[in-house]
Amino acid sequence: MNGARIEEHRHHALRADGLHVHYGSICALHDVSFELTCGTAVALIGGNGAGKSTLMKRMVGLIPPSAGQVIWRGVPMAQSTHEIAYLPQRSDVDWSFPLTVRGLVELGRYPLIGPWKPFAAADLEAVERAMARMQIGALAGRQIGQLSGGQQQRVMIARALAQDAHVLLLDEPFAGLDQPSQELLVCLLRELVGSGHLVVASHHDLKTVSDIFDQAILLNGAMIAHGPSREVMTPDNLVRAFGAPS
Repeated sequence: MNGARIEEHRHHALRADGLHVHYGSICALHDVSFELTCGTAVALIGGNGAGKSTLMKRMVGLIPPSAGQVIWRGVPMAQSTHEIAYLPQRSDVDWSFPLTVRGLVELGRYPLIGPWKPFAAADLEAVERAMARMQIGALAGRQIGQLSGGQQQRVMIARALAQDAHVLLLDEPFAGLDQPSQELLVCLLRELVGSGHLVVASHHDLKTVSDIFDQAILLNGAMIAHGPSREVMTPDNLVRAFGAPS
């Protein structure tokens, strides 16, 4: 992506206005509002049940709204869903499915071309480019269940890139990865941010938030704080999110 295109992307904004999500009588999210711009890495921080996964699923349209709206580039997000990619936790994916790495990355093109249309040259090029960027070209013919945790995460991100997604919503991307895989993933995510993408990831390692992410959103059913990571991750805010240590 050239420099002019990167700068154009940095002006793209994802905005949440007054999001509420209920599961029956249970309020999972209450009045959550923020604005995020491309070229930023944002951590979603909170305890179990704080609403991190619910927020991401609501942003991408997998959960119907109780109230509020998500705006992407000035229009309701539902009008440009292919530009927003949600990557679930690896434990939520059936890695035993008989699909190759290339086949999984190719799935990213179907939101753009439709389920029954053949691939054009541009689609094949997008798949190759995404695999090369995530350094998985040599794995193209492997069945997805034969991959390590770090490789699986890179394949999922490659699928999002093949989709031409501007925004990547990652649910616990570092969970279960060994240290070298974590370090590689940090480098890849920072590269994506540097090229103008917006990366939003739920994250549980409080010690590394400020090292990896530019901003943080602290949740506990409602939004406690949002801003630069070092300003959000204060002792007072963490007590409000997690409670006082016992």
